[in-house]
Amino acid sequence: MKHRFWASYLLAALAFLPFEPLSTTQVLATSVYQLAQAQPAYTQYMQLGYNETKRRNYRKALRYFQQAERLRPGDRYATTAIRNVTGYIQRGRNRIAFVPGRPGRVRSAGTRGSCFQTGQYLIPLTPTDKEAQRTTAERPTFFFYVPQTSTTVQALEFVLRDDNSVDPLYKGTFKPVGQNGIVSVNVPANQPSLQIGKEYNWTFSMICDPRNRDKDSYIEGTIVRSQDENLSLQLKQPNTDLDRAVLFATAGFWEDALRTLANLRRQRPNDPEVQKYWEDLLNSVDIKEVVNKPLLPCCTNQK
Repeated sequence: MKHRFWASYLLAALAFLPFEPLSTTQVLATSVYQLAQAQPAYTQYMQLGYNETKRRNYRKALRYFQQAERLRPGDRYATTAIRNVTGYIQRGRNRIAFVPGRPGRVRSAGTRGSCFQTGQYLIPLTPTDKEAQRTTAERPTFFFYVPQTSTTVQALEFVLRDDNSVDPLYKGTFKPVGQNGIVSVNVPANQPSLQIGKEYNWTFSMICDPRNRDKDSYIEGTIVRSQDENLSLQLKQPNTDLDRAVLFATAGFWEDALRTLANLRRQRPNDPEVQKYWEDLLNSVDIKEVVNKPLLPCCTNQK
């Protein structure tokens, strides 16, 4: 009886207290708490999705990524993984694929010069012209297909720019190659690293006439360095290089996936499995004409 009396007394007393709505701080604290509660589940689903992707169990991986996206609607990493894993499933036997967020490319854009034979043009090995390619690398590698030319090319030039600076972040001039094929440009270790979340512009030019740069043939694009903590955790586990390439592609890191497979092609040039992964990746973004082109020994800065 005493307990009932005091309970009734307290309720009555509370009824006469002034009502105050929850403060912004209290609401924010509640939201942070709810987010913290969802964090472990999201991370778990992303890790399970990447793990099933590594096993090439794409349908199961898709379910995990979809569960992660439900916890964080519109999350970039989950939606990117869903998009790419769905691409694997739709392509059937493909070992690896890449589905850009904004597909599309304009091959001849930016080509001003007349170095090329009819119907030939520079091709950037990027998934799309509509959005920046993503990388985890501090100093990424850029790949370009250089066609046969009708005139002598004097030099190749690569420029990487940060819009906040007048001077380029990196500029390299290279000796021209004597055949058609794929060249790669590495940002040297002594150059500043790319900052996470910042977009950079690049151009790659074939210099036909150094006295008249209007005759250059060139292509341009953008790149951004990003960081996915769940992917980083997965990459710390034992993986083959092919596993790593698949994980990079699933997470939307084109530069890393392409660089990994290019290095494998150089190390194992007669391995049909490596060649198949290379073909599948390039075919998935409609760069079919270069899949069998050689990787050329370029590019070293001219002194």
